[in-house]
Amino acid sequence: MQQSFRLAVSRGVLSHLTEVRIQDTTTRISINMRNQGNSFWALLLLLLFLAARPLSAEEMSSYYTLGRQQGLSSNCVYQMLQLRDGRMVVVTDVAVDIYDGRHFSSVAIDTTCWMPLPAYTGETHLFVDSTDRLWMKQRQRICSFDLRTMQQRADTLQNVDDFFIDARGESWLLHGTELHGNISKRVLHLPADAGALQDLEARGDSVYTFFSTGCLAVYQQDGQLSYLANAYGDDMRDLYTFTSLVVRGFDDCFYQVRTGTGGSILLSFDTRLRQWRQLLTSAKLMHTLTATPTGWLYLTTPDGYLRLHAATGEQESFSELHLPDGSTLSTGINTVWLDREGGIWLGTYNSGVLYTSPLSGLFDTRPIDIEVHPILTTIFLHGQPLVVGKDYDGHTLLDVTPPYADRLTFSHDENSLAFLFSTMNYVRPRSTCYRYRFSGDGGQWHTLSADSTERLVDDEGVFYLPLVGLSPGEYTLEVMATTNPHHWDSTHLRTIHFTIRHPWWQSPVAYLLYVLVVAAAVGGAFIIYRHRLQRKSREDMLLLRIQNLVEQVNQYEHTSTMVVLGEPETTSQTDTQPEPTQQEKDFMSRATQLVEQHLADPAYGVEQLAADLYMERTGLYKKLTALMQQPPVAFIRSIRLHRAADLLQNGDWTIAEIAEHTGFSSPSYFSKCFQKEFGCKPSEYSVK
Repeated sequence: MQQSFRLAVSRGVLSHLTEVRIQDTTTRISINMRNQGNSFWALLLLLLFLAARPLSAEEMSSYYTLGRQQGLSSNCVYQMLQLRDGRMVVVTDVAVDIYDGRHFSSVAIDTTCWMPLPAYTGETHLFVDSTDRLWMKQRQRICSFDLRTMQQRADTLQNVDDFFIDARGESWLLHGTELHGNISKRVLHLPADAGALQDLEARGDSVYTFFSTGCLAVYQQDGQLSYLANAYGDDMRDLYTFTSLVVRGFDDCFYQVRTGTGGSILLSFDTRLRQWRQLLTSAKLMHTLTATPTGWLYLTTPDGYLRLHAATGEQESFSELHLPDGSTLSTGINTVWLDREGGIWLGTYNSGVLYTSPLSGLFDTRPIDIEVHPILTTIFLHGQPLVVGKDYDGHTLLDVTPPYADRLTFSHDENSLAFLFSTMNYVRPRSTCYRYRFSGDGGQWHTLSADSTERLVDDEGVFYLPLVGLSPGEYTLEVMATTNPHHWDSTHLRTIHFTIRHPWWQSPVAYLLYVLVVAAAVGGAFIIYRHRLQRKSREDMLLLRIQNLVEQVNQYEHTSTMVVLGEPETTSQTDTQPEPTQQEKDFMSRATQLVEQHLADPAYGVEQLAADLYMERTGLYKKLTALMQQPPVAFIRSIRLHRAADLLQNGDWTIAEIAEHTGFSSPSYFSKCFQKEFGCKPSEYSVK
């Protein structure tokens, strides 16, 4: 931004400088030089003077323009407001725009979302509550916008006559003559004869309510009325009843502009002395008002804007504004706002936003130390800016706008990020310095500016920080900004926490599954090994039994052959049993045949066998025990089991069928007896 001043140069600028004259509202200097050789010293003296002297208000009358070409939704501006982080809210006739120092983001005004507000009859009035919601009142209606998501809200205010938000962000709802606070839950009972409630503000624990009659009612923390104060007498009560605009001063005062049939009046109220003071009356309409820390008040009028000092009464009027393209603007100024840098923002009906600053002089090289906040304007993922609410492979990465983002989560392959910061330093953006600390590089503070070799800060004061190839884990990024590298304000620290998730195969759950799988594999291998070991042992035992059985059969066949041939049986055994008689052999053969004939009858037992052999049960028991060394029950069961073993070897029948065929009542009982007889289960015997 260049300073506007009157500079008269005759006979050239450098080589033929003979006279320099600087004129403004406070200073007139003439430097006459007759010698051409003194031109250098004349120019040097001029530059030193311009750099050292304070700037007048007239010298600030060169403006930058922010309009539709710079991204503003419309050049018709209704109202403006500065957010806590320094961003500017600009309300136009079609949208709400927010300027972050680099560009505008907008949300269109949906007229279907307006809610009735019957007690408010003024023009556009803006509020921001403690939840970062922007409220806009306008001629008996109200709507709200969520600044975190840049979306208009379809809220419903039930039976609300008017709506206010104080400086602490608390909302107040007017119901008839009662005012309800949504945070403190206080209920204020308004005076009956004070007129219509038009404005509300808070200072400390007190609530200040301003009425259409010029009356001020102050309430204590407990909601009780503390005192009343009237701005003027009864003769003026009806002159300024139309609208009211109250702003907090940087001293102990409130400043108020009132309009009505009598024109406009500018008032101040000293909260310490509890006194009103009339600062200015005019037949012209005063639109908006803003106050500076030095006591200057700026008011917009149909003819431009006024600059008035609250303490001394000194006034300046600006009816003609110089635009960057060389043109001038003499009408159409609607609203004014003073930012934290001391810069003036003027909203116009047809030229967008005009901006100027007392620190924007062409030859002003004084160091600046203004309050700036680091504003996160954009988050990049793999070089592309994240979009609020957009679905990224099944999940939303950003659910609020970047200035409000403080906790983010990314997948393992979303690990190349970049963060873009700006400040609202319009005066000398190149003087902006940043300090950042990132937990991923050891948590050391790094200080950067446009002169740093890293070139992370450009000449416009924009800080671009790339973080590429991050490993999974938790990270914290902290950023501060300042225009004075020797002073850093940690209260404006911007902190962002974000997480790079581990891939599913590296997550704790995955590692637990790995442990379980390995344990299951080891356990399964052990069970299989033990099963095979037991099976081999059983197979070896079964093989041994079969071998013994074969030997017994061979021996029996050999013995039978020897008996048939009448040859004595030779044996190597020293202890042999006596040879059974032919009668005993016939008896055994007859008993075996009877059992085999009734093999499938489970009821065929000792009683039936004794009857078929024409013997008593006791005699049968004695004779079988003597010949076979086993009782009749074991004898019958042994024949059944050996027949079952033969059937199992053939493999044509199932175990259940064999159990039924050999006279066992159930397969389970058959398996139990078989294992006791042969040392293995029927299923194992059949496999072998």
